[in-house]
Amino acid sequence: AGHGIETGKHAASLNGGVPGVLHGNRTFLLQDDDGQIIDAHSISAGLDYPGIGPEHAWLHDIGRVQYTSVTDDEALEAFHKCCRLEGIIPALESAHALAEVFKRAPNLPNDQLMV
Repeated sequence: AGHGIETGKHAASLNGGVPGVLHGNRTFLLQDDDGQIIDAHSISAGLDYPGIGPEHAWLHDIGRVQYTSVTDDEALEAFHKCCRLEGIIPALESAHALAEVFKRAPNLPNDQLMV
């Protein structure tokens, strides 16, 4: 979520956006009160977008999936941790997911699988 949802400098359209229409799709967007798209921010170019695909928006709406967000700093910390501990250089997009894994894993049973 860039610098954090509360800063307004993020790309977390599901957790920090509102419903709207972009490119003919009803989805969640980063937009102002007049419906104009506002700039998104993420350290990862692949996540630096003011919207989300309509299927993700629908899954969010029906409660089928829980979407979370992490800051750029949390993603970078996960990136470095994965490099240091596993010798794997993850993409920054993947490092965002790993940051959430590192948050949740300590509270789960040792035999718990995460997908």
